[in-house]
This record gives sequence, structure tokens and C-alpha cells, in this order.
Amino acid sequence: MSGRYCVTGGAGFIGSHFVETAPRRGRHPGEVVAYDDLSNTTTGGFEPLLADERLRFVRADVLDTARLTEELTGWTQDDVVHLASSVDMRKGYHDRGFDLRQCAEGTLSVLNAMRASGPRTVLFSSSSTVYGDPVTLPTPEHAGPYAPISMYGAGKLAAEALLSANCHLDGFTAHVFRFGNVVGGRMNHGVIHDFIEKLDARRDRLQVLGDGRQRKNYFLVEECVDGILTASGKLGPGFHVLNLGNPGTVSVDEIAAIVIDEMGLKGVGLEHEGGVRGWPGDVPVVEYDLTRVHELGWSAPTDGRQAIRTCARRLLAERGWQRP
Repeated sequence: MSGRYCVTGGAGFIGSHFVETAPRRGRHPGEVVAYDDLSNTTTGGFEPLLADERLRFVRADVLDTARLTEELTGWTQDDVVHLASSVDMRKGYHDRGFDLRQCAEGTLSVLNAMRASGPRTVLFSSSSTVYGDPVTLPTPEHAGPYAPISMYGAGKLAAEALLSANCHLDGFTAHVFRFGNVVGGRMNHGVIHDFIEKLDARRDRLQVLGDGRQRKNYFLVEECVDGILTASGKLGPGFHVLNLGNPGTVSVDEIAAIVIDEMGLKGVGLEHEGGVRGWPGDVPVVEYDLTRVHELGWSAPTDGRQAIRTCARRLLAERGWQRP
């Protein structure tokens, strides 16, 4: 791995943790550029880091290829970490072009800027949603057919295809990480965040989207960053795809119980809304085969249930929650 990174989506949930960690992990101290248009977040996640001369913030849209090219010019031996994306998987249900713009066109913009400027390596945040309803559980990277059931999944799969094609046409290296559910402090979306918001508003009832039996894998954001950096240092050139997450699964009702416990609430009733899917395009079961990344020497130190509990504690601390 190089010591210098341009992180698209650098002010976001995963991006802010990456820019916090990357300067300490490079082979030499180097510049980290956090590139973000702030459409989904603020700079608050890494505000204390802005005094570090190794970090520079650029407010710009990843679809502004000319601006991104200008930023990347001269970065021949360094890496683009492409994390810019929508944080709301459900938005594409109403705007069918949204995820195409965010995922596919955004990735093409990054690749065009790389072609015009210098970087040869891109690390990309993909998703379990590319598998759709998986035919194999636990699901390995080569499981197919890839048949996304959401526009978000379709957008991520289109981005993967663009990365693969450009690797073969232009000699780029792309390391694609299909994340499980990444959780931790500074989250402004997701089931744990949503449960806390709902319970803060009403403490005797919790609305649960779906039947509560949906089960997925969860891991901490700092461990996600460590997995990206560790695996990328060993994958080598070319196009590579890796699942990244925790083995096993945690159900939505189990998450509700953990959040309720961490908030110190008693007698909370669960109100389930819907069937096996929480919303159109929701995949009820996400369980990964992590053999490949484990063979590279990385596994998440914190299991899924503890990751959820740790995330809940961090989010509650951020909002100054006082247990009743």
C-alpha cells in the first residue's frame, strides 16, 4: 500500500474513519485528501483531524470529473479510495436513476479522472446487495448469478463491471470490497440508528420494519478500514473482489433487544410491519463465506453481536443519552 490516499466520500461514515486511520497505516507519512460534496454528511466526523497537515479536505462532487482530475494529477504511485455513494438504499425505489448516478456514473467519473491524471489503483466499497437473494449461504464471492433486487444493488454491480472492464483495458488495479453491514460511531443511518431515534421519541413501543427475523452480518467501521488496508496490501495487481464482514448473522429482533438494553428501557413492545422484507429490495438474509479474506490474514476481532452493542453505546454517548 502507498502512503497517500484520495478518499471520495471522505467526510462520510466509513470515509471519515478511513481518513482518521490511513495516515497511521501507510508505509510513510503522506497526504490524505478527503473529497466530499457534503450531500450526506458534514465535516464533523473528522473536524479534529483537519489540523493535521497530512489531511486536506476538498468540497466537490465526485461527478465533477474535471475537478477530480485536477486533484489527482501527479498521484501516479498512490491510491484512490472510492467510498462516495448513497447512504439510503430505499431512495432508488422512487428515483430509479438515483443509484445509477451515484454508483455507476460516480465510478466512471473516478476512472476517467484516473485515466487522465495518474493513479493506477482504486479501492472500492461495494455491497452484499449485488448478490440479490443469494442462492448459496454462506455466500462466497463467486456465487451467482448476480441478480440484485434493488436499484442500489444494481448500481453497485454496474460499478463493479466498470472497474473490471477498465482494469483490463487500461491496466488499472481495482480491489472491490463487498461490505456486510458496517456499524459504529458517527452513523446517521441504518437499523441501530433508526431504533435509537424511534425509542428516543417513544419509549414503550418500537416499530420494526419486516417480521424481525431478517438476519445479516455486522462489523465495526474501524475493523472495516483495517480489513481494507490489510487485504489490499496482499491482493496485488489486477481486478479482485472480496467479501468483508463477520461470519454468522444477527436478527433484527436481536438488534432491537440489544438497543433496548443499552438504552436501559423496560417493557418495550415490538410492532412488526410487513413480511419477510423490511422494504422493497431488502434482502432478508446476508451471511458471508469469508474464506478468502481469512486466508489473507484478516478477520474481524469483534463478533457481530458485540459490534452492534458497541455501536449502540457510541451512538447513545454522542447524543448524550441518560439511562432512565
